[in-house]
Amino acid sequence: MMLQMILASLCLLLAALPALAGAEVGEFEIPPVSPLSPAQLGALRALVADDAEAADLAEQVQAEALPLLDAQPRPLEVIHYEGLVNTDPRRIASVEHLRDMSHAARLMRYWQVSGDERAAQTLRRFIEAWSGTYRLTGNDVNENKLQPLLVAYHALRESFPAERRQAIDGWVEQLGRLHAEAVAESRHFTNRYSKHVRLLAMCGMVLDRPEWVQAAHEGIRRFVAQSLYADGTSLDLKRRDTLTYHASALKPPLELAILAGAPGRALYTWQSPDGGSLKKSVDYVVPYALGEKTRQEWTNSQVDLDRRRAQADLEYYRPGRLYDPQNALELMELGSYFDPDLARVVRHLTDSPAQRFSSWQMLVNAAARAGQ
Repeated sequence: MMLQMILASLCLLLAALPALAGAEVGEFEIPPVSPLSPAQLGALRALVADDAEAADLAEQVQAEALPLLDAQPRPLEVIHYEGLVNTDPRRIASVEHLRDMSHAARLMRYWQVSGDERAAQTLRRFIEAWSGTYRLTGNDVNENKLQPLLVAYHALRESFPAERRQAIDGWVEQLGRLHAEAVAESRHFTNRYSKHVRLLAMCGMVLDRPEWVQAAHEGIRRFVAQSLYADGTSLDLKRRDTLTYHASALKPPLELAILAGAPGRALYTWQSPDGGSLKKSVDYVVPYALGEKTRQEWTNSQVDLDRRRAQADLEYYRPGRLYDPQNALELMELGSYFDPDLARVVRHLTDSPAQRFSSWQMLVNAAARAGQ
């Protein structure tokens, strides 16, 4: 027992060292990756072949993916992430395995521009490993991390042997049912609700379940009506006192609106009876993204997790920390699909000389439009 206590204390000390050194722990980045129809995939590859800016982005994508072609998956049966402070050893251990999702996203981007069968083979290995190991729970935060696998399976599903496809389909079906129930029954319309909506839509796309996709679109309207206000603020902004979760709540609906094509444009501008809309809430962030306004974050959060993060001396969650305009980049990229004027904000944030394709998402936006 004494040895176990010593080992536990040592683990806690080791987990705290990166935080003491000023590094962010218990976090990882998943590069954004979107499902594309065959027509959109063709448009993407045509842009890469014909446009110098697109070709430059494809080279960057290839450079990131090639070292991962021999990567081996490290699936988890249980994900320990949601609700845990970043320095929690359980979360740190889970993050090491969840880096598989970063790998899958990079490999998927590369496959989208190249069709390289080596990338497809590695992605199939990741999909099989995680779908055969991870026990689904319906937790939106944890299972939202699986998005790259769903995007990859959407593209590669027909390349799996029938028996394996049937097993993975069953896993996706269970995932979809869990989040369909949450979308239908939840009365907490925060960023977590919008994550349920995205997972439901992705499962519907993978399994060709239009009723799930339609339920997700209805979920977007419910989210707008319950969570977004006429002045552009949101329930998340009021509860968490941070633009971080304001933007986090908006990104899944924007992604789904892009996938919806022409009807998605109506979702972007649709106003609730009280005057809230996705567009107004995106526009609210623009002056902060441009540095025209500054904002102190986390000062009045009503959420216990945020208070525990501050008590753990995590700099990112320090009350009073100024909002970093770079955190608005993904939101501005998605919004620019609907509002071309936001492209100037993206160029400002990327500091890129490129005029059309200053980032991967801007290239995907163009392919999505061209392939509709």
